[in-house]
Amino acid sequence: MTFTLTPNQVAQYHEQGFLLVPASEHGLVTATDLQRWADEVQSWPKVKGKWMPYDEINVNGERQLMRTEKFVDYHPEFDSFLRGDGLTALLEQLSGAPMLLFKDKINYKSARGNGFAAHLDAPAYDHIGEIEHVTANLAVHEATLENGCLEVVPKSHKMDVKFLGGGQIHPDWEAAHEWVAVPLKPGDILFFGSHLAHRSGPNNTDKPRAMVYATYASEADGKDLREKYYEHRRATFPPDHEREPDMMLDWKRYGFAAPFAGTRPDVTV
Repeated sequence: MTFTLTPNQVAQYHEQGFLLVPASEHGLVTATDLQRWADEVQSWPKVKGKWMPYDEINVNGERQLMRTEKFVDYHPEFDSFLRGDGLTALLEQLSGAPMLLFKDKINYKSARGNGFAAHLDAPAYDHIGEIEHVTANLAVHEATLENGCLEVVPKSHKMDVKFLGGGQIHPDWEAAHEWVAVPLKPGDILFFGSHLAHRSGPNNTDKPRAMVYATYASEADGKDLREKYYEHRRATFPPDHEREPDMMLDWKRYGFAAPFAGTRPDVTV
């Protein structure tokens, strides 16, 4: 039987700005498959012009893989799931319109990996179109406060959020609002919109903790938005191994929250 959201779940998403759907409830994918697929992507070599891996410098001063973007085009199983009818039907229930994949990334948050600053996603997408996006956040491994699970401000998608720069939230606004941790079990899906305030702490454990973030836009807003987004991103904020000497990077648009390796703000590599 095909899983569908209840009217109460859809209402909760619109009221709170996010919705947690446990793996035991949706049954769309197994944790075993998610872990195997994510491990496969993480093992890929650095190849120019294809998937987009980004590094970080961990708390021990070591460079390590922090994220891979644009991997769906090169992984048939992820492609079938993230663009499949089961997941996109839920996204259509939440948004009220057919949805297309806009952006895909895996944040690995390896052992002792860094956290992500409080932010909104929308400012990183607005140059492609000032529209609302919906993200399906899938837990590859269990996410806890100790290993840096997502934290959100309920109903913040309806608030006037003060920014420090780009989409990074100003510390005064961050301190003035109550943040709620959203622990996830492997396979759980957290849906949230691009105007919801969120952050995550560092991974203070000795085990890695990966998350898949698949972001969608309405088909009515354009069928080529993903291509436009990644064309612009690769030109202005490419993966580490594709950067040329003295290249100027668009840190303000793409680097305001994640712990990318490199020097900030817009300076030469």
